[in-house]
Amino acid sequence: MPAPRSQDVLVKAARLYYLEDRSQGEIAKTLGISRSSVSRILTAARDQGLVEVRIHDPGVIGHVTELEQGLCRAFGVKTAFVVPRPRGRSPIEVVAQAAAHIFEERYPRITSFGISWGAMIERFAGLVNIEPVNAALRICPLVGGLPSDAGPAGNTSLEVLAAKLRAISFRFESPAVVESPGTWLALTRESVIRAAVERAAAVDLAFVGVGSFGVHNSRRVVAAMHLNESEAALLSRQAPAGDICGRFYDVNGRPLGLPTSQRVIGITVEQLTAIPDVVGLAAGVEKALGVVGALRSGTLDEVVVDEDLARAVLNLAGAE
Repeated sequence: MPAPRSQDVLVKAARLYYLEDRSQGEIAKTLGISRSSVSRILTAARDQGLVEVRIHDPGVIGHVTELEQGLCRAFGVKTAFVVPRPRGRSPIEVVAQAAAHIFEERYPRITSFGISWGAMIERFAGLVNIEPVNAALRICPLVGGLPSDAGPAGNTSLEVLAAKLRAISFRFESPAVVESPGTWLALTRESVIRAAVERAAAVDLAFVGVGSFGVHNSRRVVAAMHLNESEAALLSRQAPAGDICGRFYDVNGRPLGLPTSQRVIGITVEQLTAIPDVVGLAAGVEKALGVVGALRSGTLDEVVVDEDLARAVLNLAGAE
C-alpha cells in the first residue's frame, strides 16, 4: 500500500488540476510522480475536504450550509439562506431566484403578503412562476411609491406579482419619501394613508430589500429627502448603516430618529418587527454594513443573501 501523501502535495496537485486546468499528465511531470498517483492524490484531496466540488445547476438553488449556520448563530435569526457564488450571473439574480422559490413554497399557506421596493423586489416579483391557486391572498406594499429616479416602486412590483397570482392587491397612494416634516405630518394624518399602513402591518409574511447607507437605492432615498445642511449633519452624526423600507438604523440595529424618521411614509420599525415572518433580501458585498445592522435590529426573522455577502457580513461582525 503506498504511503500517504503530505497535505502540501495534495493541495499543490489540486491547485494545478482545479485552478490552473492542468491535465493529470502535466501534473505528474511537474510533481515527478506517476499519472496513476495523480488520480489517487486528487481523490485523497476530496476525501480530506481540501477540495469542495459544487455543481451549479441553474434550475436548482443550492445552499452554503456553514455560512447559514454562522449567520443564525451570530445574529439569532430563525433561518438564513445563503446562495452559492454565482457563475456568470449577478448576485441579485441568484438571490432573487432563491427568494422566488421560498415564496412559491409558502404561497399556498399565506393569506396576506407585504413587499417593499427596489431592484431586488422587482426582480423577485418577475421570477415568481407558480399556478395561481390561492384566491384569498392579499398583497400589500409596505411603503409608498418611490420617485421615478430612485428605483422601482413597491406598487410596480405589487402589480406584477398580483397579476401573476390573480391575487387581491392594494396600492399605497402616497410618495414614500417627502421633503419636509410638515408634509410628512399632513400625509400621515390622512385616513387613506393610515389605512394603507394598517394593512401593511397586518400581513402574515413580508419580503423586504435591505439597503446599505450611501449605496444604490439607499443613497437615492436620502437624496429625495432634500435634507438641509444641519439635517444632513445630524444624520451623519447618527452613523447610519442601512435601511429597510426607508427606515434607517445604525450598525447596532438602533433606529435613527430625526430627520429621516419624519420623511418616510410607510410601515414603522415597530410595526415591521411585529409581523410574524419578515424575510430580508440582499446581494453584493457592498451591502454588508446594512445587512449587519438589519440583522441586529430584530426586524428580520429570515435572511436570503449570496455567499460573498454572507462572508463579508460575518467578517464585519467578527463572527466568522
